[in-house]
Amino acid sequence: MRANCIVFSEPGSVGHGEIDVPEPGPGQLVTRTLFSGVSTGTESRVLSGKQEGSVFPLIPGYENVGEIVAAGPRTMLQVGTRVFVAAHRYDSLGKAITWGAHVSHSITDEGSVNPIPDGVAPELAVYGKVSAISLHGVKRGRLMPNEWVVVLGLGLIGHLVVQHAVARGGRVIAIDVDAGRSEAAKRAGAEIVLDGTRRDVVDEVKRITGGGANVAFDATGRSDTLDVSASMLKPRAWHSDIGGVSRLVIQGSIVGSVCLDYTSSLFMPEIDVITARDNDRVDIAESLIMMATGAIDPGAIEATEYAASDAENAYRHLLEKKPMRIFFRW
Repeated sequence: MRANCIVFSEPGSVGHGEIDVPEPGPGQLVTRTLFSGVSTGTESRVLSGKQEGSVFPLIPGYENVGEIVAAGPRTMLQVGTRVFVAAHRYDSLGKAITWGAHVSHSITDEGSVNPIPDGVAPELAVYGKVSAISLHGVKRGRLMPNEWVVVLGLGLIGHLVVQHAVARGGRVIAIDVDAGRSEAAKRAGAEIVLDGTRRDVVDEVKRITGGGANVAFDATGRSDTLDVSASMLKPRAWHSDIGGVSRLVIQGSIVGSVCLDYTSSLFMPEIDVITARDNDRVDIAESLIMMATGAIDPGAIEATEYAASDAENAYRHLLEKKPMRIFFRW
């Protein structure tokens, strides 16, 4: 089978191509893509040539929802089942895969898909991966009910951190320089939203929380905000319960080195610094279930839909306007 795909032929260049999708072997499925999502930060980085390990030309994207159209031997899922596809195994015909989700058809291992629960529309299920990344960070942050949570940076990942933190009973303070993103976080359940340009934003967080937050999620994708995020945390008092240490979660990818002021940001307040690397497959499954039960709602995120054939304009929009969310209909 020949399948259409979106191709980054070189940094800054978006086009289309074709790939071969073979018949499924044992344990494999072929899916027809319904929607694929653009991870705004990651794909901007890939398109600009700044993603480590990327080799051009490449097929981008890691968010794909499709319908099973063929199943190989020793598979359990039925043709017609809608699934989130987490990994793609096709012959790329000389095109590198980073990560290969923007394709009309895909071949994948059955163990790499998550069935979509009843009641979850495919255009919402395509958030399964980015939701899982955010959920993984919230789990790594060991968030407990009624803890004060700061989320700095309310792009796609940061917004979904807000939703997952609220779902776990956190009291969320959401911070961004963009009023529209702050308002979206408020609608998603943030107790308080603050303008990130305020000079006194750290003092205001400490006033609201009575000394500092229990957990801070830095979802800016930048290293120069980490000291600010750390300063919003509650320092551990001398001789207090060591189990109550505040946590700074670096939520997402940062290009290059990370530097924090060791004495003022780390040593004296005695905080934990936690990295959240991508997600586990179970995080996608949990995210889809939470969508089905209404615990989270990706539909609250302002999104722009493009036909896959209009990818050039979609990525131009991404680079020029930096929208919250773009996805492709196939």
